[in-house]
Amino acid sequence: MEMDENDKTWEFDSWAERYDEDVHNDQEYYARYDEILDMVVKVANASPQKKVLDIGTGTGNLAMRFLACGATVVGLDPSEKMLAVARKKIGNDSRVEFRRVDAPFLHIPYPDTSFDVVASTYAFHHIPHRAKAYAIREMLRVLKPGGVWALGDLMFKDKEAEKKALNQYEWLEEEYFERIEELCTLFKKLGMKLSSQQFTPVTWVVWVVEPQG
Repeated sequence: MEMDENDKTWEFDSWAERYDEDVHNDQEYYARYDEILDMVVKVANASPQKKVLDIGTGTGNLAMRFLACGATVVGLDPSEKMLAVARKKIGNDSRVEFRRVDAPFLHIPYPDTSFDVVASTYAFHHIPHRAKAYAIREMLRVLKPGGVWALGDLMFKDKEAEKKALNQYEWLEEEYFERIEELCTLFKKLGMKLSSQQFTPVTWVVWVVEPQG
């Protein structure tokens, strides 16, 4: 698909050294940040021998949690400076590979059925709405039968909830936030059922299990 993601690489490059401190100090946009990442790992049923793809890995906070479960992790991100922070934090661990990819949601550089888990946190809202369905199909393409797709991000139950939130929260940027009802419809068409759990008025964890075949 010849379509760029909402390219904020320069912004994340300049934010890389402060990112971890900022997300833990921000009790609005990143409220319950650690719980949300932990929930993504939980629903992914991470364990040794499982191979995980973490898209938009940033400074590696989600990747570190998967590694702690014994999994092998590939982390993709368009910001080399973010990845440099991740490599520094994790050190020399042969179970993880961090790789810079310009549009990691839209052009995943791996063959079909390569991963047991495909996950992402706080990154999917950078994908324009017109490209989201394609991005989800690309993520599912590299997922093994029986694997888990899991996402933690700011999103809304429906269009009305989005309108209300954007009016209510001055700090809420107008990005490309997903709506739960639209994800449910998309996955239903693909023969999958979306599960979801809400953590804040604007933050959810959603996941599906790929059918066995």
